[in-house]
Amino acid sequence: MVEKYPVPGSGEIALALLGKDIPAMGPRLKTKREAVSAAKKYISAIEGLVKYTGRPYSVIFSRQPDGKYALQIHGSGKSIEILYNLDEVTVKRFQRRFKNKIFIITCFFEEDDRLECLALTEGMGAVMYVPR
Repeated sequence: MVEKYPVPGSGEIALALLGKDIPAMGPRLKTKREAVSAAKKYISAIEGLVKYTGRPYSVIFSRQPDGKYALQIHGSGKSIEILYNLDEVTVKRFQRRFKNKIFIITCFFEEDDRLECLALTEGMGAVMYVPR
């Protein structure tokens, strides 16, 4: 069974490159407060799945009934679904940039007509290492 973690008010997923080709992906929210709240939920859910287990986990993109994709993390006997409604172009862009076996699940918010990434502004996000 896959446990789902929907983020209220999010529909659009943002993708950014941090540092040297490290993809950061997450929902695009209207305010910093919403983004911080959502990021805390994501981080807690991911920690509960992978921290202290010593077992490997896997990350996959599963196809939704509407043809878009959802990001699922499988590990330690359970699975969580975190990001929803990813279009095929975003998934392909992510896969093309996913070279270093590391990516970050974070949130984005709008400020002064710019899109800000919580991983950069607040250091908030889940760093995922996925050996192939």
